[in-house]
Amino acid sequence: MMSEEPETWHMMPVAILAILWSLGGAADYVLTQYNVAPYLPLFTQPQSAYFTALPAWADAAWAIAVWGGLLGAILLFLRSGAAPFVLGLAALSMVGLSVWLIGFASPPLAEVSGLTGVYLMIGASAVALLFYFYARQMRVAGALG
Repeated sequence: MMSEEPETWHMMPVAILAILWSLGGAADYVLTQYNVAPYLPLFTQPQSAYFTALPAWADAAWAIAVWGGLLGAILLFLRSGAAPFVLGLAALSMVGLSVWLIGFASPPLAEVSGLTGVYLMIGASAVALLFYFYARQMRVAGALG
C-alpha cells in the first residue's frame, strides 16, 4: 500500500524541480554579488555594471526572491505548512523587482539587456508565482503540515 495520497504523488517531483530552479537563481545571485570573474564576463560590460550597481533595496528584493524561493522549495519538499507563505514572499519580491527593472529603473532593463533580459525576468516571475500557487493548492488540499 502506498504511503502517499494518490492526489499528491506529484509533490516530491515539483519540490525537487523547485529546489533545482532555486539553486540556479542562488548561484546567479552569489556569482553576481561577489563579482566572480569567470561568471561576469558572460555578460557585456554594461550588463555587469548594471547588475552589480543595483540599489540596496533592489539587492534586498533579489535576495528575498532567491533565498526565499530556495527555502520555500525546501519547505515544500519537507511538506511544511510554511512553504506557501515563504514562496509567496519570494514571488512577491521577484515580481516587484521585475516590475521595477522593466518599467521604472533608469535605465530600464530592456535598454541594457534587450528583450531577452525582459523575458527572463517575466519568466522568473511566472515560475515563482507558479511555485507559490502550487504550494498554496497543496496546503488547501491538506498535503502540507
